[in-house]
Amino acid sequence: MLIALKNLFAELAGGDAAISAISEQHKLRTAVAGLLHEMMRVDSKQTAQEAQTAIAGLVGMFGLPDLEAKALLDEAAAQRLTSYFDPASTIKRLLSLEQRCVLVENLWRVAFADNELDVYEDQFVRKIADLIYVPNTECMLARGRARNAVTT
Repeated sequence: MLIALKNLFAELAGGDAAISAISEQHKLRTAVAGLLHEMMRVDSKQTAQEAQTAIAGLVGMFGLPDLEAKALLDEAAAQRLTSYFDPASTIKRLLSLEQRCVLVENLWRVAFADNELDVYEDQFVRKIADLIYVPNTECMLARGRARNAVTT
């Protein structure tokens, strides 16, 4: 009887771990989508190119289908961030430095999507890069890659 109870608790704990992992993954995706959405609106001009670029960033980072990435971006738009602390801490905890650099590059891509870099966009990306501990050198390299991707 004791062994059966022990096995039951072990199964429940394993199930909780799987549910927790799925929840963490969704929280990460929502955090990234939230930052990409904020990037789209920081210059007060949301364009279709910026939305497509943000969707492409989510597809590239998480391997999502386009429709799921668009739904995630729409969910982020409905929630609207009031603070960058929660998404930044989630991203720092769950992404490696290399993945965070990819995120910063995607933010730059959204900024350059309309072929114009607004000063607010520049400041926003630098602020987020700092919050998620991406070194300035990596941030500027990501900026160059994003600019080159837009011009080619």
